[in-house]
Order: sequence, then C-alpha cells, then structure tokens
Amino acid sequence: MALNNDGQLSWIGELYRLGQSGVLREAPAEVQKRILQHIVSGFEASSGALALCEDDTSENMTIVAGIGLPPDAIGSTIRLGEKVLGWVAREGEALLLNGDISNDSRFCNMQARTGSVRPNSAMCWPLKLDNRVIGALSINRIGNQKAYTEDDLEYGGILVNLITVVIENAQLHIEQQQRLDALEQAEAQSRNSHNELQIAYRQLQDTQGQLLQSEKLASIGQLAAGVAHEINNPIGYVYSNLGSLQKYLQDIFLVIEAYEKIESLPGLHEETLAEIHSAKNIVDFAFLKEDIAELMSESREGITRVKKIVQNLKDFSHADSDDSWQWADLHLGLDSTLSIVWNEIKYKAEVIKEYGEIPEVECLPSQLNQVFMNLLVNASHAINEQGTITIRTAAEGDLVWVEVTDTGAGIEPELMNKIFDPFFTTKPVGTGTGLGLSVSYSIIQKHCGSISVVSESGKGTTFRITLPVKRSEPQLEKSLS
Repeated sequence: MALNNDGQLSWIGELYRLGQSGVLREAPAEVQKRILQHIVSGFEASSGALALCEDDTSENMTIVAGIGLPPDAIGSTIRLGEKVLGWVAREGEALLLNGDISNDSRFCNMQARTGSVRPNSAMCWPLKLDNRVIGALSINRIGNQKAYTEDDLEYGGILVNLITVVIENAQLHIEQQQRLDALEQAEAQSRNSHNELQIAYRQLQDTQGQLLQSEKLASIGQLAAGVAHEINNPIGYVYSNLGSLQKYLQDIFLVIEAYEKIESLPGLHEETLAEIHSAKNIVDFAFLKEDIAELMSESREGITRVKKIVQNLKDFSHADSDDSWQWADLHLGLDSTLSIVWNEIKYKAEVIKEYGEIPEVECLPSQLNQVFMNLLVNASHAINEQGTITIRTAAEGDLVWVEVTDTGAGIEPELMNKIFDPFFTTKPVGTGTGLGLSVSYSIIQKHCGSISVVSESGKGTTFRITLPVKRSEPQLEKSLS
C-alpha cells in the first residue's frame, strides 16, 4: 500500500466514517461506490469491481459498483465459479494475480483483454461474514505499474473485512427499511381495515334497523287479515243497517206524501183519513219509529268499534310519534298490541291479565310494542288447540318487568340456546322469518334491559322482560352514540 502509517490511519478512519455515514442509510448504492473508490485510490489501482450475492441461496452475483470498467458492466450478473470474482466468491479464498491469466484454467468464461486495458496485476478478496460469502471485491493495475505483493493481499484482506461489515450493515439497513415499510404498509392496511370495520359496523346498524322495520312490516302484514276481519264485522252491520234505514225512509216518505194530500183540504175527509191509516198500517209506522232509533244506535256503536280498532293500530305503531325516547304506560302498549293480535289469539287461547302497579317507563314505545306483539303471537302459535295466555306486570325498585306465559307445547331444552339467533325458527317453512325473537332481543338490549325464558316441554313457556324505569346517563350516551 502506497500510504505511510499516518496516511493509512487516516484512510482507515475515512473508511470507518463511510460505514457510519447517514448516506449509508439513505443511499447504500452510493456508499458502495465510494467504498470502492476509496479502495482503488488507497491501493493506487487503475480499476476495480464490487459484486454482491443476490441472496444467501442464489448462484449469481451482481456487479453493484465499478471503477474503470466498460459502461455495461455495472448491473451485470456473474455466476459463482465464473471469472475471477465468481471463483473467489465460490471458493472463499483471496487471490493475487500477476501477469497474463487468460489461459488460467480456474477461470471460465473469461473475457480476454488486450492492449492498455489488460491488467498486469490484480487482487481479489471474498466478502465473508462467519464463513458466509456475501460478495467479492477486486482491484487491478494495468500497464507498467508495480505488481501487488502478498503483503498487499494480506493487508487488503484486513481492510476488506471492515468493508464487509460496512456493506453488510448497508444490506441489513435495506432489509430493516423494507421491514419498516412493510410494517407501515401493514399499519396502513390495519387502519384501513379498522375504518372498513367502522363502516361495516355502521352498515350493520343500518341493516339491523332495516331488519327491525322489515320484521315489523312483515308482522303487521301477517296480521292484516285479522285486523281486516275485525274491522269488517262492525262495518258489515253498519252497511246492512244503513240499507234498512234507506228502505225505512222510503216508507216514511210514503206516509208523508199521504199527509201532504190533505194539507190543502179545508176539512178532514173520512176517505182521506182512512187512506192515511192504511198507509201507516202497511209500513208499520210505529215499528219504524222505534227501529230507526235502534238502527242508529247500533250504527254508532259499530263506527265506535272501528275507530277503536284503528286507534289501537295507531297506538301499536305510534304513527303520530317521531320514534323518540318518551315516557309511556306499558299497560296501554300491551292493551293496544293485544287488540291488534286478537284475531290470532281469540280462537285458541283465553287471555288473563294480571297487571300490577307500575310507573311509566322511559322507552321507545313502538319498539316495545313490537316486542309485545312477537311474544303474544309466538304464545298463540305455541298452543295447538285451546290454552291460556297470561300477561303479568310488576315493579321492583327501579325496574319493571312484563311476563307472557302460555300453556303451549314448550321449547325443547336443546333449542333454548338458539331461540334468539337470527333466522332460527321452529315454525314450518314460509310461516316464520326467524327474526322475531332476535329483533326483540336487540330492542331490549337497546333499552339496557334483559329478556329471559323458562320453558318446560309439553307444559308451556314464560318470557320475562325486565326494563329500567329511567335511562341512566351512560345509557343516554350509548343511545346518542
């Protein structure tokens, strides 16, 4: 090496600083080129090459830096065992080459160089870490330059060990950066997944609301025939009575016409009077006066029943409310709901009300009515022929509870843990959506209440709903969120 001791120390110090440089972390390729330039300059070489293995298992190396090489050499591939660099990397041994090596059998696929570019002396070292070769480095002198010696080769080997550490650090940094980039990408994907989950959760809430409305509409549609039947009966006799009333009025007009004939006469003629009596007897005028009053009374009663049914339907759905939290009487909700589902129940069950003293409850009345309807309809369907449905209410401290008990078939023990699952139903295909109890469970949870069931196969089932009388502040915040 041409440098004196002080120069060598400075040279080694500079090489060490290259290994610590921020450039190493920002542009490893630039550091590799500067390291090679440093080696070529320090050993007064004319050219040099640095090649790195592509990975631990690859049979190829890539020339990553070059000084005094043909323009197409950088980036080219060398197979292990080929040419000087490939042989040194495969064997793991440093080489000192002086003179013409074009006929050296160790180096296959050598490209012969002639004239002023043919090296007359070269040194090549493997880049080794713990017996693992990561590449190779070579420097060359051409022309009449002094040939390298074994001392140069040995000293260069010491420096190459330092270079190897520097290059390995650069490679490790690249891998670390790749891992950091992958981690950042994974975190970004995680954030995106979290955002997607939030969107999916909001969509799920919207879907749940749609399911709630869909189930409510489906239930009302299922009961529409019964409601129509209840309305049709009073409407039927109102219509019939009005028909009779029309005929009676026609008869009355006949009597009135008969009276009108004598209005212009100065005195009452016996013949005319007989005609009037005859007309009254024909239409049974006395009965008409009595029956008209009864017909009108029945008509008013029928219309009143229609109004009550319609009002119960409105109370059930709370059509005039904005579906907001409000104080409500659960007994009114139970009664209006019972009226709506009465056609489903009256032919197969006696309804017993055991209402206790309960306060008004802060709730969503239309949604609780939906729960009551689901439980009452299910109780009716559980009774095969004739049975009893008992509705109980009571208050316990800050809670109220509502029970619906039937004397139906009961629920099999193995099905008890499935009854609140969406789309689970024990009804025949086409007669149940399997959403009634699932929706009811969600509504009661929304009210921060609970719903429990006790059933004995063959004897009946009791559902109990427990609700807080007033929402607490955490409940209010949960509702608003």
